Amino acid sequence: MVSSHGIVNAFFLFAVALVAASQAQHAANADSFMSGACKIVAGSSSGVISVTFCMDALGSDSRSLSASHYSDLAIIAIDLLTSNTTSTKAKIDNILKDDGNGLKPGDATTVCFQSCQAAYASVLQGQLGIFYNVQAGRFPEAMSALEKAANMVEECEKGFGKSNVKSLLTTENHDSFELAKLGALLLNEEH
Repeated sequence: MVSSHGIVNAFFLFAVALVAASQAQHAANADSFMSGACKIVAGSSSGVISVTFCMDALGSDSRSLSASHYSDLAIIAIDLLTSNTTSTKAKIDNILKDDGNGLKPGDATTVCFQSCQAAYASVLQGQLGIFYNVQAGRFPEAMSALEKAANMVEECEKGFGKSNVKSLLTTENHDSFELAKLGALLLNEEH
């Protein structure tokens, strides 16, 4: 005779197996959605965004596993842009504070950092509006603001080159530029 505990245990194990299989399928579908979205965005970006950058950036946030719309992924890109912009502005503020870390007022490097400081402050100021525009389905407005953010950080980096000084922000500027472009391209697909 089979005990009732054995039957209950068998049903419990069966239920656990079903839930695990369902979660694995959901994760595979989400990863598949993100992978497909990244391939489409990279293909439409004229080489600005790579599939690898898209997958690495979006995959760094666990919300990408439950994304089912381009706008879900765009929100992640916007949040990553906000985080990167915040840390970059803090880095610039630190470089410029007090004695300027050896920088002299009016020299080319100082002017470049001040220009970048203003650019990053402006990008940060616009982030909340971008987020709300996406939430409200106003994708063209959000895309325009993301393109503006990308242009501002690109100009920050170009300023160093035009002044013939070494940029200490190349990585940060590149990441901010690509995250802003990624967000805009994802919204373009949703639009």
